[in-house]
Amino acid sequence: MGLLDSLFGGMESSSKLTPQESFAGILMGASGCDGHIADDEVNGLITCLVRMKLFQRYDGRQYGKTLNKLHGFMKKKGVDALIDACTETLPKDLRKAAFANACDIVLADGVVEQDEKVFMERLRDKLQLDAKVAKTIAEVMVIKNKG
Repeated sequence: MGLLDSLFGGMESSSKLTPQESFAGILMGASGCDGHIADDEVNGLITCLVRMKLFQRYDGRQYGKTLNKLHGFMKKKGVDALIDACTETLPKDLRKAAFANACDIVLADGVVEQDEKVFMERLRDKLQLDAKVAKTIAEVMVIKNKG
């Protein structure tokens, strides 16, 4: 890490992500995997986080700090690097929940683009989810987002 890196902070490879950052980072990646973040995707991301026990002690400032950190990392290094960092530190018991909520965000705008399909398959692989389990989760999210 260089002098400027230490002065200006950010998400460095040596800093271990918290479970909250890992979970939120996966949802951030789902929001931005197609090259833009739609309002529906941002709303879904925030709604998801606010509802979770994992974030019950977070206040507005903590949400902002976490999301800004993750967004800056994603802009600087890309979605794949963000997902790599997040899946390395995400607790195993949160993998299915992260995948389900990422599906929900991808489906929020009603259109699943090729980039989003590739992202979801890569996420499934990185989270080491069984293909059958992932398909069931995706089917439920499709039903949830119909209409």
